[in-house]
Amino acid sequence: MPQKPRFTLTSLPVKIFLCVLAGSYMVYLVGLSHFLYPALWAPSTTIIDHPVNTSPSAVEHYWTTASMQGAISADQQISTNPTLTQESNVQSAGKAAQQQGQPPQNGDSSYPLSSTVGKVFMTNASGQNMVCSGTAVVSANQSVVDTAGHCLYWNGGWVHNVIFCPLYNNGTSPYGCWVARDLEAPADWIDAAPNDYHHDMGMAIVSENGEGLLTNVVGGAGWAYNQTISQPYSAYGYPAAPPFDGQTKQSCENAMGKGSSHGSGTVVSIPCNMTGGSSGGPWFIQINGKWYLDGHNDFISYAQPGRMFSPVYDDTWYAMYEKAQSE
Repeated sequence: MPQKPRFTLTSLPVKIFLCVLAGSYMVYLVGLSHFLYPALWAPSTTIIDHPVNTSPSAVEHYWTTASMQGAISADQQISTNPTLTQESNVQSAGKAAQQQGQPPQNGDSSYPLSSTVGKVFMTNASGQNMVCSGTAVVSANQSVVDTAGHCLYWNGGWVHNVIFCPLYNNGTSPYGCWVARDLEAPADWIDAAPNDYHHDMGMAIVSENGEGLLTNVVGGAGWAYNQTISQPYSAYGYPAAPPFDGQTKQSCENAMGKGSSHGSGTVVSIPCNMTGGSSGGPWFIQINGKWYLDGHNDFISYAQPGRMFSPVYDDTWYAMYEKAQSE
């Protein structure tokens, strides 16, 4: 005769042990998924892409020496008195990372602090020719230019006739200029509240010119993001408002950064006298003796005169970069 199954009651300490074991296992699985699949846990960031339909040759012909010299600073469009609250020296919330740059094939010794820096020309929705600054960045497609968001999208519209001229000096660029075929900016810049520049970031993806792919010719600056705010920065750009004329590259070197709460995020500022036209120009930091892009000239404020401000390059910047280098 078969025996009846026997049931035993698990003691309370055993039940507690099993619950703790199960909980520990779940924590282990979550931690493992963070390690193996970091993209699943990255902040949700939407990047807006704007393909350019104008032919590169048409844009090249549009930008004569006269039209370049007559372009006005895009910074004239933006407020110079945004709200800034308590100082903040905290590091960005995400994990710090960096990538070394790509030197130019010709071995230009001015890489990266000069060879990758140039002027960005564009035409706004009202037909005004405008000017900013920008940086050639190391990328998979060898064609990414980093700049300020307001240089590419402002007041509800994208700009057009976008062209990047590295090593610009008094109307000439030794390797010519590269025409943008695609523009990108974060959705929270496109939809930003008035006077909120904490994600005023943009990137242009450029077509090959007669010299070749952009970073093969002038090099691509290395990049870094989620870095400590309180450290020295070296800023470069082409300020066009007095006392400057926009025809030569200027700099504010080895300037110590400090953070401020601004809009819905954090910005970093340095002592710097550059003016309108320098927007989008790079801020470089040094890590183990190598230079990395980690910010750009973006806005000034009467509340803190004599200082230039940049968005903090964070996970949103990296999401934009990842999209740009795959275009």
